[in-house]
Amino acid sequence: MGVGPISGPSVMNFRRVAVPLLLLAAIACGSDGGASSAPPGQQQITVLGRIFSVDDLKSAGFKTSKQYDVTDLPGAVDAWFGFFKADGKNPIDYEVRFYGSHEDAIAFGVAPADEASGEDAKLDEGTTSWPVGLKDRKKLASGGTADLAAWSGKLQTKYGDFVVLGNMVLLCEGTNSEEALERCDAL
Repeated sequence: MGVGPISGPSVMNFRRVAVPLLLLAAIACGSDGGASSAPPGQQQITVLGRIFSVDDLKSAGFKTSKQYDVTDLPGAVDAWFGFFKADGKNPIDYEVRFYGSHEDAIAFGVAPADEASGEDAKLDEGTTSWPVGLKDRKKLASGGTADLAAWSGKLQTKYGDFVVLGNMVLLCEGTNSEEALERCDAL
């Protein structure tokens, strides 16, 4: 009597638990978790042993413009829109979302941040899972010139990418991922 392949409810339950746990372990070890690709030498997800608040950013020179209602942002405890001037340059916009822990930032924050940033960002109220602050995430696309006649009238995302730093998810202004990640690094 031979033993056939293992199947059934117990294997399915094991897969439902094991696969997410393995993914979380890979992310926690410094992988970018497939959220988007970071340039060599820059980690998009950084594990830190401390909990950040908006006061930490303010002490670094971050200026808050508005606080968002996080009632419908799963796992979030706070969220802010504001700007930072790196080296006295022009102000750069950021959206900062805070979670109770690094694990919560990964579990609940990566997917909405990925949805709100990058070339394929969801900029329509009907497609985004968290419409709060949506108008602050948009900018008018240009044809690559300051000439007003070249403005296409098409909206694009303001945030080229995001990082997870401890319990904080930071969406950073930039025309592409590389520029946005450099700006995340500056803050």
